[in-house]
This record gives sequence, structure tokens and C-alpha cells, in this order.
Amino acid sequence: MIAANHGMIVTVASVAGYLSAPSMVDYASSKAAALSFHEGLAAELTARYNAPKIRTVLMAQSYTRTALFEGFDSKGVLYPETVAESIVKAVWMQYGLRKRLGKLMAGWKGRQVVQPSLAGEEKKVEDSTVLVDKE
Repeated sequence: MIAANHGMIVTVASVAGYLSAPSMVDYASSKAAALSFHEGLAAELTARYNAPKIRTVLMAQSYTRTALFEGFDSKGVLYPETVAESIVKAVWMQYGLRKRLGKLMAGWKGRQVVQPSLAGEEKKVEDSTVLVDKE
């Protein structure tokens, strides 16, 4: 992938990487590690390996109905098929959006926030504005 500067990496973690439940510290820790690995890998692909076209997708879904969560309160727990479908949708959404992004942004001129103290005259904080170039 790096040599071709093309591809996609999907990391399947869990919301447990952000919020642990009692008796699930080992599971939550492994998911937090997956989140950290994903963020670091995404940064390294661009900064270290000069491969910015390798896309990364992070899935941090809620608890899923598997043997691991047997006995867990089933309200709001996802089915494995739902999680799998969400992963596929995320991959295709990335692909479709990137493909259309050039057309979506073609007429965008950008915007600039002007710091009042640097604008050449004294202004109050409430006078600060966002300027959009209207060419």
C-alpha cells in the first residue's frame, strides 16, 4: 500500500475505548490501544511514509451481541450484522465522498478569520467577524 500510495485501513475498535464498564477493563484497554494505534498510524502514513492517499477508517461502535457480552443489558446492544453493515457503509462513503470531493469544492473560495487587533484599527471583541471572499 505504501509503495502504491493507495489503499484503505479499517480499524474496528469500540466505544469502550473511550468509556470502560466495570469488569471490562481489559477489553476497554485493548480498544483504547486500537484507537491510539489508529490515530498514530494515520499520522505516520502521511508524515513518515509520504502516503497520504492511504485512507483510514475508524469504527468505534457500541457493545455488540457476541459471547463476550452474554448477560450484558441488551438494550441498545448492536447485532453483529448491523456492525458489519456500518463498516461497509463507512468504507463506501469514504470512497464515494473522496471521488466527488473535487466537484463539491470547485467553487469554494475559502474563508478567513481576521483578528481585530491585527486588522489595522482597534475593535472590541464583539466586533470580530468572519470574512468570506465574494469574488
